[in-house]
Amino acid sequence: MAKRLLIVDDEETLTFSLYQSFIISRNDYEIITANSGEEALQRIREKQFDLVITDIFMPGISGLELLKQVKKQYPQIKFVIMTAYGTSDKQDEALQLGAEYYIEKPFEIKEMRELVMRLLN
Repeated sequence: MAKRLLIVDDEETLTFSLYQSFIISRNDYEIITANSGEEALQRIREKQFDLVITDIFMPGISGLELLKQVKKQYPQIKFVIMTAYGTSDKQDEALQLGAEYYIEKPFEIKEMRELVMRLLN
């Protein structure tokens, strides 16, 4: 069965470019995007995901709140937290809440693809 990846960011250009990057790499993933924490929760209720890549700072439900809520119900889902405003406090909090990785923007798309392949395989 194909692995399912959810990309969450309020910046639609970023979710689109990550989506394009994963489509081009032709891996056996189903890629779904969401542009808010609320939309991400809805998607997670509808389908089973293996990995969520989410921004921390979004209007409404933040990436850390999303991580906290999802890990309570679906502890098996892996998380990569990304942010343009990294602090060691936020990194520590993300890792304590169960994120596998914390990555700062801007990052190389290739680096993110390699990270995703490691987490999903």
